[in-house]
Amino acid sequence: MIAKITRGKNPGDIGAYLHGPGKANEHTYTAAGQRVSGGVVVGSNIGAEGQTDPRWWAGELRKALNTRPEIKNPVWHASLRNTKGDRTLSNDQWADIGQSFAEDMGYAEHPWVMVRHGDDHVHIVVSRVDDLGEVWHARNDRRAAQTACTNLENAYGLEAAPRRRGRMKQPVLVERENARFKTQMVAAQRSQEEREAWEAKEKAAQRARWRDVSFPNPPATRSNRKETSQKTPKFSPAQVQYSRDEGYER
Repeated sequence: MIAKITRGKNPGDIGAYLHGPGKANEHTYTAAGQRVSGGVVVGSNIGAEGQTDPRWWAGELRKALNTRPEIKNPVWHASLRNTKGDRTLSNDQWADIGQSFAEDMGYAEHPWVMVRHGDDHVHIVVSRVDDLGEVWHARNDRRAAQTACTNLENAYGLEAAPRRRGRMKQPVLVERENARFKTQMVAAQRSQEEREAWEAKEKAAQRARWRDVSFPNPPATRSNRKETSQKTPKFSPAQVQYSRDEGYER
């Protein structure tokens, strides 16, 4: 069994589609052994069984909707379709399926109708607002509908329809991967900047230590350097004066 879900504003619009003769993909139902165009209500919790005119049950849903006019898209609609290999279910069986589906989905206390639209599928129309103004929010309704359909397949011995796998769509995966990559790049860049700042600080501290070791004392002043750089006078022996007759014999 496969469920397709939509939402709307006006129950009369969906009712006109479900019961109208249509212009394409004609829907019919069997009444008194004859095929009749449109649809017939086979299950509800407002006493609409057998209705072929949507005006009555759409009016009942509208009464509930008017208690909370601020609610956006208050009309919930789902089609339930059997697989090609399934047997044809009776109206009573579809009515039981409608009640079980309503309980599993959580809208059993809200006004709803089930319209049979052919041998293999039905449509369910629900007011998300009940007569007291309570709202059925229908959160995660598609996932819940898949679970409810699986329960119905098991309960009625129907063929298991293919289910959408519980994996994220590729665009979501790509978007999350890109975000994760950007986060990693920012973290790596921040780490690189912190490492470079630490290395610069260490180099500055090392240069300061080298200066302290190489110059333990303050340098001499300019005047002291001049005094120490004066040259010592060169020693020269005294000159001996000889008389003119010294060293000669007489």
